[in-house]
Amino acid sequence: MKVYIETEHLILRPLEPDDAEAAFRWCGDPAVNRYMIYPLYHRAEDVRTWLESRNPDDPDSYDEGIVLKETGELIGSGGLHRVPERNAWEIGYNLRADQWGHGYAVEMLNALIEHIRKEHPVEAIDGIFAAANHKSQRVMEKMGMSFVRDTSFDRLDGSETFPAKYYRRNFTQPADRCLVCGRIEETLRGENPYFVRELETGYVVLGDYQRFEGYTLLLCKEHATELSQLTPEFRAAFLRDMAVTAEAVENAFRPDKMNYELLGVGKCRHMHWHLFPRRQGDTPKPGPVWRVTDMNDECWRPSPEKLEELKQKLNRELDKLL
Repeated sequence: MKVYIETEHLILRPLEPDDAEAAFRWCGDPAVNRYMIYPLYHRAEDVRTWLESRNPDDPDSYDEGIVLKETGELIGSGGLHRVPERNAWEIGYNLRADQWGHGYAVEMLNALIEHIRKEHPVEAIDGIFAAANHKSQRVMEKMGMSFVRDTSFDRLDGSETFPAKYYRRNFTQPADRCLVCGRIEETLRGENPYFVRELETGYVVLGDYQRFEGYTLLLCKEHATELSQLTPEFRAAFLRDMAVTAEAVENAFRPDKMNYELLGVGKCRHMHWHLFPRRQGDTPKPGPVWRVTDMNDECWRPSPEKLEELKQKLNRELDKLL
């Protein structure tokens, strides 16, 4: 998508076919190309062909030229493209080797992310880079991104496979885009009457409706859809917090069986555990709770007195486990 953005040191603007000679200074540089997905260019004419093939109006791709404001030189290109299956925008950039080490990649990406977030609901930014590319790792860390897992990628021509690192940063969403983020904001403001306890990775809350008495949720502090989108340390702690919460629910409400479900779709595309205490005969037919048609009827909303009783029971058991 075409944008024009001015930062402290840079101007971001659309790339044009006439930029081929300037772009060849990095596209044809083996040092810049060492860990890139594209093969090394050997002629400026081939760079022109690439520039002519781009769709500058694609709303899911922002790939801009990076101009050094002081000199007016085109020194690189970069941006983000949307990856729907990960609910994320992925980072990519190239800078001339003589312009490395000045913080231009971070300056460009931060400005572009700020712009894109005004136009799109950016839930996360992802970065995948060769494990040996320590410069890119530093860029990711300066962007507030964290290591998620090891991975790999191939050059487009299949000539080389790189062991790689996958980094990510999740963004909290406004309440009109994410009901879970909205509920967490209510909790932080002290306006959520169902709030029970803050844990390391999430917030323990009672369900608004208590068709299954003791029904509890653990709302993840990270706005992420899948466990695979969390750092290994956070993921392990999140699972531990869930297990402790479930044990407290079991001890507080003495069900015959606990049901566990991790959801996050639609306006609640934000991981949250549902912890259901189940009892023999609590549904007309055996099966999951979601088959019960009256689960969210107002008759199951607890009175303030009953809600306080349930919260106290659960808090007492959490106290014993934490």
